[in-house]
Amino acid sequence: MRNEVKVGKLNNGLKFYSQYDWSGGTHLAGIGVKVGSLHTPPGCVGLPHLVEHLLARESLKYAPLQAEMIFEKHLGDPDEDINIRIDRASTFYGFGDLLKKEGMLACFDVMANFLRDKIVTAEGIDVEKAAVHNEYYLRGVDSMWSLIDDLMHGLIYERNPARLRIDCEVDDLKGIKRSQIASFIRKHYVPENMFLIMLGPRFEEVREFAKQYFDDLKNKPRPVLDYDHSDNLPVLASIRSNEVERASIGQFHFALGFPTESYMSKDAEALDVLARILAFRLRQRLREGNRIFDQGVYRANVYTSRSFLHGLIYAIFATVSGEFAQKGEGIVLEQIQKLKEELVGDEELDAMVSYIDNSYQDAFKKIALTLSEMIIEAVCNGDDEDGKELVHLHSFRQRLHKVTRRKLRAVANKYFTPNYARVLIRPV
Repeated sequence: MRNEVKVGKLNNGLKFYSQYDWSGGTHLAGIGVKVGSLHTPPGCVGLPHLVEHLLARESLKYAPLQAEMIFEKHLGDPDEDINIRIDRASTFYGFGDLLKKEGMLACFDVMANFLRDKIVTAEGIDVEKAAVHNEYYLRGVDSMWSLIDDLMHGLIYERNPARLRIDCEVDDLKGIKRSQIASFIRKHYVPENMFLIMLGPRFEEVREFAKQYFDDLKNKPRPVLDYDHSDNLPVLASIRSNEVERASIGQFHFALGFPTESYMSKDAEALDVLARILAFRLRQRLREGNRIFDQGVYRANVYTSRSFLHGLIYAIFATVSGEFAQKGEGIVLEQIQKLKEELVGDEELDAMVSYIDNSYQDAFKKIALTLSEMIIEAVCNGDDEDGKELVHLHSFRQRLHKVTRRKLRAVANKYFTPNYARVLIRPV
């Protein structure tokens, strides 16, 4: 059984997070940086992503081929146990739970040396620019649900950097210079802005790993984001719509969303419960309620997206019928209105809260990779105040079980306004 996550701090400001597993069965580690696409400099959309790629290639100790071979041995390829990734608020150089401690230590040594040496070469820039360019299509604009997420953020926010793509803008990516890369690394990849996660070993052992690899890094101030927070929670004065066409797709992809408060909001748990209730009801209406072969849906989902700068909630579905896409928009609005007017049922509330609660407990008890992502999200979105680290994360269940039927109705009325954002992708 694992227990609560503990936190320590080196003299240079770098923090480390650990959770001991007395059974010896957990072996997960990685280094996080409090930087993501929210920190993109003007005209450089894709720079934080490119840096993530560049700093996961080589070090003084490991040439690119050596590093890749160690990863292949213990982690497989990048779509298996490697967890090197970026989102809006964080970048992480880590991996999933491994079978053996020796594998964890070998892979962590590679990644820690990446982050210590921060090597960037002309060859690496050429290779990784091409890779990011292809990722832009493979996991971005050619993936309809990823594209909708990007379009929804871009539609709701006008000044908030949450509107920027995480992967890149192709023209920006082309023009990024080596000097801009170096400046970005110097600014953001500093001890005050970095942290270590190691799940499995005892806290004292994790402290020694942190000191061994990072204690000699020079202390530098944590960078300040150049943004005035004026667009954190925009008020939509009208319905905002974006309709685009895509060739070679067979469905109409639709989403409808609203801005909300950010990660630390007191409404966060209620929003997550509302998302599950709305998704459940939409499945009943859009899938189970359909009997026509050329209509209906396979899935109807509702997502919440939050960082320290933004928040939104949106429903999304895909259908082979343009007529049904239009009908589905009406059904989404109908179900949202019901959440604003009527109290949800006790059984419905219990089901959704129980699932969210069980998922949270599972992460702490047996799913190290999920817990790691929860820690990263917390640390990079405001739950890292000295002396109160992870208080918000650890108190999640208390807040969740305070969500009532009346609270849900109040939160629905607060955020589900008459004006909303809508995205439709139509097949050509």
